[in-house]
Amino acid sequence: MRARGMGMRRLRDALVGAAGLAISALLLAALLLVLAYVFYGAALRFEPEMLLTMGNATSGGLLNAIVGTWLLSGLALAISALLAIFVAIDIAQYAGARVGSLLRATVDMMAAIPAMVYGLFGYLVFVIYLGMGYSLLAGSLTLSLMMIPYLARSTETAMGNVPKELVAAAYALGASRWQVISRVLLRFGRPLIISGALLAVSIGAGETAQLLYTAGWNPGLPTWFTKSQVGYLTYVVWAGINQPTPYPQGLAFVASALLVGMIFILLLISKWLEGREVRRA
Repeated sequence: MRARGMGMRRLRDALVGAAGLAISALLLAALLLVLAYVFYGAALRFEPEMLLTMGNATSGGLLNAIVGTWLLSGLALAISALLAIFVAIDIAQYAGARVGSLLRATVDMMAAIPAMVYGLFGYLVFVIYLGMGYSLLAGSLTLSLMMIPYLARSTETAMGNVPKELVAAAYALGASRWQVISRVLLRFGRPLIISGALLAVSIGAGETAQLLYTAGWNPGLPTWFTKSQVGYLTYVVWAGINQPTPYPQGLAFVASALLVGMIFILLLISKWLEGREVRRA
């Protein structure tokens, strides 16, 4: 009976392992198929002028959309980092159990809100109520709301990895709370914080719904933070892929390839930083 039970257990383990391997292979095949479709389509339609000139999403180039994507993502990261990092430090180190649980629940709920809802909120509050109009600042503020949960979670994980003895020793030496945060917590947790920031940027760079409501579209570059619309790559994909002529479709494919390449590089750097932190620990 014992031998039979061991045989059944090995069979179950083998079936579970085979199922996991098959699912992993299917997911990898789907990813490779999408990447091949995007990059092959971009290679067939690519023209150097697409990267060197500005355009209106269906003609011209992508320079304004490339610059706008980085401006939106960078400004959104700067805004979200100010809030997310200190919220995460408070959760991990200073908040009591009830306050910490409330903050965690708030962060989790923010991560679950659909992008369209964020876009509607940004339109009503930033574009209309605060009078920013369709602009770089309105779009970045809306994106930052979506980035906060990812950055807060990675920072909380980083802060949780800081040895409590190290924090206690810093206080014992007379360090202030700000000195402990800046010279111990942030310094020790920097790799994971940067990893979370890169993940947040990669997610923000791929958003369209929020920006349609808040950033608008600009065939040139924004002239100021408010009341000046901005271009971005996801708009080119959305606008160009539905056009019946080849050139707008080519712009959409090239914009897609740029987005995928940028996000892939950011994710690789993020995973490398996480791996380095694990090895160091």
